[in-house]
Order: sequence, then C-alpha cells, then structure tokens
Amino acid sequence: MSEELKEGLARVEEEAHQIVEAVALQNEQIRITIARLDEIIALLTPKDDAGEPTLSDLLAHLIAQNREQLILSRKTFELLVDLQQSVPDKTVEALEKRFSSLAKA
Repeated sequence: MSEELKEGLARVEEEAHQIVEAVALQNEQIRITIARLDEIIALLTPKDDAGEPTLSDLLAHLIAQNREQLILSRKTFELLVDLQQSVPDKTVEALEKRFSSLAKA
C-alpha cells in the first residue's frame, strides 16, 4: 500500500474517531438534559384549566424531542462504528490502484 494511501486512511480513521467521540459527548449531554427535565416535570403541578398547554405539557414535549435526538445520535454513532469496522480490503485495494494510477500519470 502506498504511503499516501496509508496517510489518507489514517486521517480518515482519526476523523472518524473524533466524530464518534463528539457524538458520544452529545449523547451524554442529551441524557443529562432529559434527566433534569424529567425532574422539573415531576415537580410541576398543572394549573391551567383553559385548555392551553401547561408548562408541564411543553416540557414533556421538549423531553420527547430530546429523546428523539438521542435515538438519532445513537443511530449515527452505530453507523459510524459500522462504517469504520467494515472498510473491506477490496476498497483499500481499489483506492490504492486508483492513487497509484494517478501517481503514474
């Protein structure tokens, strides 16, 4: 494998690790936010009888949205891990052939 290709693959792997770390941090922040919002909702007592959404309702909606974000972040994390682990040797060989043919031109 050419040195250029090795360096390129190393950069891709490093960037993938950085993305995975960022997504993991985001997941933790979302989890903390959900836990805190759950505590706030537990302390609130609905006081609105006019049919308008209460603060509790609005916060419950916010929690639902955060949970959806957490699910999407987890899926992104899993896809990145799968992508990183599933780079087949044939792809590496194809990239090497492509780079070597460009280097010869």
